[in-house]
Amino acid sequence: MSIPASIQHLDNKSVIIVGGGWSGLACAVTLANRGIKVQLLESARQLGGRARRIQFKKFISGQSIDNGQHIMLGAYHSTLGLFKLLGIDEADILERQPLDLNLYSPCHCSIRLKAPVLPAPFHLIFALLSTQGLTLNERISAIKMSLKLAVNHYSLKQDLSVSELLKKHQQPAIVIQTLWEPLCLATMNTPIHHASAQVFLNTLKDSFSRNRKDSDLLFFKNNLSAIFSDPVLEFISQHEGQVNCAAKVIELNIRSSEKHLQSSEKPVYDFVITTPDTSYQSHTVVLATPPHISERLLHSMNNLSIVAKKSFLKPENASLNFNYEPIYTVYMQYPPSVKLPCKMVGFFDTIGQWAIDRSLCQQDGLIAMVISGPGKQTQMPHNQLADLIHQELKVCIPDLPQWLDFRIITEKRATFSCTVNIEQQRPLNSTIIPGLFLAGDYTNTHYPATLEGAIRSGINTAQLIINRNISK
Repeated sequence: MSIPASIQHLDNKSVIIVGGGWSGLACAVTLANRGIKVQLLESARQLGGRARRIQFKKFISGQSIDNGQHIMLGAYHSTLGLFKLLGIDEADILERQPLDLNLYSPCHCSIRLKAPVLPAPFHLIFALLSTQGLTLNERISAIKMSLKLAVNHYSLKQDLSVSELLKKHQQPAIVIQTLWEPLCLATMNTPIHHASAQVFLNTLKDSFSRNRKDSDLLFFKNNLSAIFSDPVLEFISQHEGQVNCAAKVIELNIRSSEKHLQSSEKPVYDFVITTPDTSYQSHTVVLATPPHISERLLHSMNNLSIVAKKSFLKPENASLNFNYEPIYTVYMQYPPSVKLPCKMVGFFDTIGQWAIDRSLCQQDGLIAMVISGPGKQTQMPHNQLADLIHQELKVCIPDLPQWLDFRIITEKRATFSCTVNIEQQRPLNSTIIPGLFLAGDYTNTHYPATLEGAIRSGINTAQLIINRNISK
């Protein structure tokens, strides 16, 4: 690959970030806040990655929707902290609701789990004890399991699947179907028979064992780009950084810097990032791209003799070869008067799993149904899937009128598959090449592929770079 004639040489402390998803944006904001200039390159025409707005001109009123429906938990402290750093008031963008889960089924009675105003973890115990739709014995079995997990600090000696964990704790089938399986799919996007129990417990620990508000549900009041990507763009510009969208990186080159060649200091490398129009040179690069793209860029490096090992990752047994899980988001537009019984409802014995009322985003009558993981939806024509979701919504809205319009957003590789022993595969944010870093929800955050996982990874990477600059 020939390098374009135009090369932008960044100063020694500037950082090139490849990828403008939430992880790359978190990294950029954290660096910019510490006075480090960033050059962010994003292949798409807008920032946000898998959490951004999409404009459908032919959709009802031409309104924008998110490319996937997200909610947050009160335990997402890194994300909330970043919002605060950007000068965003939580109350302006999020509506906070104490844990209150309502699940409907066309075959069984509805289930409701509502947490009282008590300190953690007592709020969870009383929520389970008073769960509507389960027998006393079924509720007690869930409580016993929760207490045993808490006593063991939500830690396992050896990872196993969520399904095996539930079997070990003798959970009744109805409790699995109405409580644990929906929570697992919502947080990990991986079926319980394959999902890592340890990663699942990590999220439960953060959500239920420390502070009552950590289990709160946080609903966005606007589209994801307006809430996060747009303020980040403004923040980077105010801190003398640059953002280039529609700038697909096609090659990563590496060479020893002149400084290193003329001294006996620790290795210092120059990285040249090539786009179709321009090349950028810096001592520090962050690959905040999906793992398969990061792997391609790593192996495009022209001078592998600089690195003694074939693997660029830490630890050496880590890999960028992940399996993936899909997410389907079905947006159903109804007349403005149509509303869900509450902001979010769950379903079981159905294709749809979680429905969110978009009236919070000033989109009255618009309902987003989320379908996580593999299933029949992947083989269904969109018209048929929309009709099926419409019928399922009637379980909680009996007088539901005919829909006016629909859109289905398909993310076939929405998240990495968070399977048993996945922690052994996930790489650290640093690589064996000084100055080359990784950021993304797939890195070793001990979290599944969530907004919080992406933000944590970006902040961790930025902190490594900040510490590296201080030590120079």
